[in-house]
Parts: sequence; structure tokens; C-alpha cells
Amino acid sequence: VAFLVVLSNGNSDNASDIDAGKVPTVVVGKDGKPEGGVADLTYNKGDRIHFKVKVPFQEEVHLHGYDVAKEVPKGGGTVTYDLPASIEGVFEAELEDRKEQIVELTVNP
Repeated sequence: VAFLVVLSNGNSDNASDIDAGKVPTVVVGKDGKPEGGVADLTYNKGDRIHFKVKVPFQEEVHLHGYDVAKEVPKGGGTVTYDLPASIEGVFEAELEDRKEQIVELTVNP
């Protein structure tokens, strides 16, 4: 399993959201762009896809291919994806309303 380097602006008010690399965390800035660029996450089929997305505003985060959408509440917050890597391929997660890609997810055979 490959892990993303945790991205942060250093102003996290909740240390558990950015947990020393244990769970990859994508931090979205106020401009709606992922800090440090689109996150590349790679898993092997049979692994658990597990990552978090921290967004400072209300938004839907959608993992395409797996078709899993999570709603960030008004005022912002963190959503967690934790699901089996059952479909091989390359997929994206995006901020649905803004059409902004934040993750490129690869699942190897």
C-alpha cells in the first residue's frame, strides 16, 4: 500500500484529522484546490482504500468508478473513505460542485 504524504497548511485545529501519515489526508484550500496538487493514491486489489478529505466549506466529495459520494457539512469538515479495493483501474475523486479533481486513485491487480 502506498501512502500520500500528508498535506497541511500547518493550521490544523484538529490533530486527529492529520494523523502522522497513518491515513492519507487531502487538504483542500479555501480556493477549492488540493494543497500540494492532486493526490496520487495507489492500492492493490483486495486492500482497503482508506483516505480522508478535509474541506473548509460545504461540498460533495465524489469518488468516481466506485460511485461513492460524501457530503462535507456546512462550514467545512472532514470526510473519510474506507472501502475495499475491488475494482481495478484509475479513478478520480473530485469536489463535485466545483468539478475540481483532488485525488487520482490507482487500484492495481
